[in-house]
Amino acid sequence: MMERVGFAWKNFEDQQAIIRAADLKAGYLVTFLLFFGASTIPLGKEVLPKLRWGNAGEILASGLYAVTYVAFALGFVWALYLISHVLTPRIARHHAKPADGRELLYYEHVVRHANSAAYYEAMAKVSAEEMLRNVTDQVFELAMICKVKVDSLRAFSQAFKITLVAWFVSTAIGFWIMTWMK
Repeated sequence: MMERVGFAWKNFEDQQAIIRAADLKAGYLVTFLLFFGASTIPLGKEVLPKLRWGNAGEILASGLYAVTYVAFALGFVWALYLISHVLTPRIARHHAKPADGRELLYYEHVVRHANSAAYYEAMAKVSAEEMLRNVTDQVFELAMICKVKVDSLRAFSQAFKITLVAWFVSTAIGFWIMTWMK
């Protein structure tokens, strides 16, 4: 039985490591995303008043800038929304009052005991089978959290790529348009 508990505990630790890595990656990616946003807005304030709609070249450049600027803005908002799903704290789906031998790992259940002595007493009464149940319950909860975070990171990756391309194009065209009125 203790082999099973050990195996489940290893799975628990692996799930937590994946979750921490997803959160860390999301934090780095938010920094990059905010850099792109912070550089696009001031440029847009300078470029938008200089858009021209006279000849075909001006219409093409102005239209492409406007489209990529809007695509960037939409991608930026979409990416921030998706990354917020990675960074959102998750809670256990079950919030019942802890039963003897059950729900002894999740922090909200642990702190529902009156004090550390009451928690110790609950742990002292737990059988190996109940320990396995506690660990597997938490492994399942962590797997659900991990799935949401990784799925959100994958979706963010797509939004980030679109946003990045729109940023490059709008920035390049924006700097070119800035030369029109020199």
